[in-house]
Amino acid sequence: MIRELTREENTIIRREFNKWGIFNFIKDKVFVLNEYEDNVKCIFIIPSALKKLIFYPYSFYGGLQVGNIQKKKFIPSITFFDLVAKLSNSFLYVIVDCQGEKLILYGRDIFGNSILYASQKIVENSILLILNRSKELLGIGRARFHTTKIKTNGIVTIDTLLDIGTYLRSENHQK
Repeated sequence: MIRELTREENTIIRREFNKWGIFNFIKDKVFVLNEYEDNVKCIFIIPSALKKLIFYPYSFYGGLQVGNIQKKKFIPSITFFDLVAKLSNSFLYVIVDCQGEKLILYGRDIFGNSILYASQKIVENSILLILNRSKELLGIGRARFHTTKIKTNGIVTIDTLLDIGTYLRSENHQK
């Protein structure tokens, strides 16, 4: 069932968009929630012009899924982070070479020698975006080291938490 967000749910989501520096993107957008039988609450973002269509009685999906709400906490999806990579300038990131790109797409962690560039404010356990040379999102990672040590050769310096290859790897398991 698709419904509008409650005030509390709306606040949770808007805070997350603000935290990642893309609050201006949602000014002319509407959030809707699709609640499934197993209590999964998926959040979709749609243009305000489509608001009347989405609540049509037979609608099941609509818009861009940006995450889920679980226990009053917003869990962003890879689509959310793709928006962050395209629209924001206030996030931590690393740019990896072709070898690092392949590792990420297969769900592997990143070695320091695969990193071409790293944001200056990365500290241990920072959540960061992993981008390729064209600054396209490849995944989300957690830094094991500070910026000064993140390019250390021969050791894993970033743990991959979520990557775009997840969809391809899980395709065979869903039927």
